[in-house]
Amino acid sequence: MKNYAYLFDSKDLQALKKILEADPYAEDSIARLGFVLKESASVGLAAGKYVVFIKAEEDMAKKVAERLKPIPSFAEAKPEETAKVAEAIEKEESSATEGFGSIFG
Repeated sequence: MKNYAYLFDSKDLQALKKILEADPYAEDSIARLGFVLKESASVGLAAGKYVVFIKAEEDMAKKVAERLKPIPSFAEAKPEETAKVAEAIEKEESSATEGFGSIFG
């Protein structure tokens, strides 16, 4: 599995959500695959955009990209941007897990 990130302008958020949440029970739906939608500034990128982050095999990532391309502001993140996003999300997930552990610890 590899990390992928796609960038979108804030004005396209509603159209983006519609595609991401479409047909959640279909075998190859984006919702079923799992994705993280974040404001770009919250993951260390320039403000004013949204980031869709997925972990997937290459063939599934291509399907996701094809579904998202109709959105006018679609752009694949550069490798360094994808790494920055992945690091921020992993950090967030691990601190959430640690917090959860301390509650029930």
